[in-house]
Amino acid sequence: MPTEAVNSLQITGLKQLIARLGSNDTILCLGNGPSSEDPRLADYQTAMLFRVNWIWTRRTWFDAPDMVFTGDPDPVQLPRQPIVAFPTEALGAAILQNQLREGLRPEAGFAYLDRFTPSLADLSKPLIPTNGALMIALAAALRPRRLVVAGIDLYRHPQGKYPGGADNCEGYTDQHSAEVDLNLISRALAGFEGETIILSDNLRDALSAP
Repeated sequence: MPTEAVNSLQITGLKQLIARLGSNDTILCLGNGPSSEDPRLADYQTAMLFRVNWIWTRRTWFDAPDMVFTGDPDPVQLPRQPIVAFPTEALGAAILQNQLREGLRPEAGFAYLDRFTPSLADLSKPLIPTNGALMIALAAALRPRRLVVAGIDLYRHPQGKYPGGADNCEGYTDQHSAEVDLNLISRALAGFEGETIILSDNLRDALSAP
């Protein structure tokens, strides 16, 4: 497929993203920690849904996202394609090229967050925010009336890394840290004027710590 045809699907700023997403009073940001399956989330079935990576496709809970933040190379086909946001162009362009060779086209659109306006974070440093932190920062920048966050458990949940199993091996990789994530999330939420509901206890406690 010609590069021009793919480039026409790139989303470079908030105005384009809003036009693609449409409007919704509530954005639900779901990471992959155990709190991503908090029963209280059933109250937000009609919210605009943002998810991280593709591990949630193994389960059947909030599995039709409007936007996915990922750096995973695995091609995923869903009944309704989400917009896909990659942290950097260097990472995302290579993934898209591989997917195009397999006949997969990013029909809903895609974004490289290091080329996005406004800038969400400095993604050129050795330590950068995780996709979960970038998801929350972008959701806050969209200024919905309500922002709901769950599944961002900072790898400290007693049930493990992910719902359904006590997998506590490996937390942040050497490219990420809790401090970097908390700094970005704190700044993003400090400038957010709508209602914020955090269903991840570890995240809420960390943000309120002195």
